Parts: sequence; structure tokens; C-alpha cells
Amino acid sequence: MDFTLVGLWNEMGLVARGVVLVLVAMSLYSVAITGDRLRTFWRGRKQSRLYIAALAPMVEGPGRLREAVGLDKRFAGSPVANVIGAGLTEYARGVDRPGAAAAPFEVAEVVNRAMERSKERELAGLRRGMPVLATVASSAPFVGLFGTVGGIITAFQKLADPTKGGGGIGTVSAGIAEALITTAAGLGVAIIAVWFYNYFTARLDDITIDIDETASELVDTILRGHPA
Repeated sequence: MDFTLVGLWNEMGLVARGVVLVLVAMSLYSVAITGDRLRTFWRGRKQSRLYIAALAPMVEGPGRLREAVGLDKRFAGSPVANVIGAGLTEYARGVDRPGAAAAPFEVAEVVNRAMERSKERELAGLRRGMPVLATVASSAPFVGLFGTVGGIITAFQKLADPTKGGGGIGTVSAGIAEALITTAAGLGVAIIAVWFYNYFTARLDDITIDIDETASELVDTILRGHPA
């Protein structure tokens, strides 16, 4: 009996082979999503911090909000820049309307709604692929167990077949190994997927906090009625 991966593959039944192929496909898809999300979150967090640092003097200083309009274009890939940039665009439109400068609350309300819409779009984009990771994390162990059942069935078939040894442990070891391999593969895929899903969820929360805090500071500045 060859207990190498190739040897075990040759001993596997059709069900176990199918399960292994499904798990390989799930793991490759998870790796592709993980790589894409890692790149997106890393770039987004870095650019967002740079944008917040550049925006802070303009938000804190009276009469400098006009300077911040269009600043988001310099920070591509930043969710914070995209959301706040949408709000600042509405701010510029609002203060240009007759009588708008005398009603900072109305301008702030329009700005806040624009940022909320943009925030939902940005967060939806950041969540892209995460439901797949959640699905893989929850279903991979069951896929592996399905292969385990197939392996155990194979082992008992060999155990009952006199032409295949009639009950010697050597004749059923392949089926048992097959069952354990699919279980281990399913658990391995699920563990990695759930780790990265939780990691991305934490990073998403961090970016959401950055967006909310920066948006709140912008609205407070507008409500204080700083001149444009």
C-alpha cells in the first residue's frame, strides 16, 4: 500500500476524488479572494490615513473647506477619501446656492446624506468576496465529511469482500486513510477561510470607524458655520 498523495489518490473512490477536487477548487477560489482583499484593504487603509492627515488642517481651520474640494482625487483607492469627497462636492454646491451660507444646518444635512450614500457603496465594494469566504468556512468541513462517509463505505466494502483480503487491516487501510484525508482537507480549507474572513471583518470595521469619525468632523465644521 502506497501512502503517498499519489498512491492515496489512486486508491480513492469516485466520491472521494470528487470531494477532493471540490475542496481544491474552494481553496483556490478562497486564495484568489484573499489576495485581492488583502491588496484592497492594505491600499485603502494606507491611502485613507494619508487623506485624513491632509484633510485635517482644512477641516480644523476656519474658512478652509473650499481647499479640500477635489483633494480626494489625489488618494485613489481610499474609501474615506471617496466618501468625504462626495460630501465636500455637495458642500461646494450648497454654499454656491443663494442663501445657503446663512443656513449651515441645511447644507450639513445635504452633505451628510451624500456621504451616507457614498459610504454604503464603498462598504459594499469592500465586502466583495467576503460572503464567499464565509460560505467556504461554513461548508468545507461538511464537504470533507461527505468524503469521509465515502471513504468509510469503501473501507467496509473491502472488509466484506473476500477477494480483497476478507478483513485484513491492510485491505481497509486505504479506505480509512481516504476518509481521514478528506476530513483533514475540509477542516484545513475552513480554518484558513474563517481566519481571513474574521481578519477582513476587523479591517472593515476599522475603515468604517475612520469614515464615520471623519464625516462627523466635517459635519461639525459645517454646523459651526465656518465661512467658505
